[in-house]
Amino acid sequence: MLWRSIRATTLCGLFFVASCTGSAGPIAVSAGTVAQDAVQAGDIIMKRNPGSKELVIAARYYKRASDLGYDWGQYKYGNMLLEGQGVEKNPQAAADLYEKAAKQGNDWAQYKLGDMLMSGSGIPKDIARGKTLLEKAAQNGNSWAQFRIGDAYLNGEGVGKDLNQARKYFEPSAKQGNPWAQLRLGIMYVEGNGAPKNVPEGQKLLEKSAAQDNSFAQVALANLLISSNPVRAKKLLSDAARQGNEQAVARLKQIGG
Repeated sequence: MLWRSIRATTLCGLFFVASCTGSAGPIAVSAGTVAQDAVQAGDIIMKRNPGSKELVIAARYYKRASDLGYDWGQYKYGNMLLEGQGVEKNPQAAADLYEKAAKQGNDWAQYKLGDMLMSGSGIPKDIARGKTLLEKAAQNGNSWAQFRIGDAYLNGEGVGKDLNQARKYFEPSAKQGNPWAQLRLGIMYVEGNGAPKNVPEGQKLLEKSAAQDNSFAQVALANLLISSNPVRAKKLLSDAARQGNEQAVARLKQIGG
């Protein structure tokens, strides 16, 4: 019943709604409205843990919105192409759509394309251009772009290693609740590496990240608490191990958990 209602609603707006509404004359629907409705229909499907057939339907909705030039349609259909969900996997085609959406100012597309270019994942590596796109998305407040460029500075990936610059990007990302930025920044505070040593502040950040099921934060927090609170430390390690974290598995064996 859900799929019928989605199809009826979306198809009703694809061209004209005369036959759907029963009105005497055709009622034009703007391309922008049709594209937004198509993305909404795709989103409804994707939120329901879809199977392979439903993924195909969602991909078609996103493609329709993308073909109409809607940046969110381009971004979301690009995601389907990147992951091979409902369509054949095609990273280059995904990157092309991210490019179109990024030019419209879509910060998620800027982040995705920037990340692909920085790592050379599925497309030729172009660190300079990737960094530029990530910086744009970061300036627009995208927490994942902030984390990604901060991580590049932390590891010296295509840029000079600069822990102060890394912290500059991790901080706003962590404030927005990004679990990986919270992890990185928390470790910096605990170790006093790239930030003034502040174990209580570092622990707060690790707690926030661990609460979001970041297994690496759970391991880091467990290592911090192993002496003062071994019971909780073992629980954190067990939680991380259940997610397949090999560090947690090894640590539990080491401490006899």
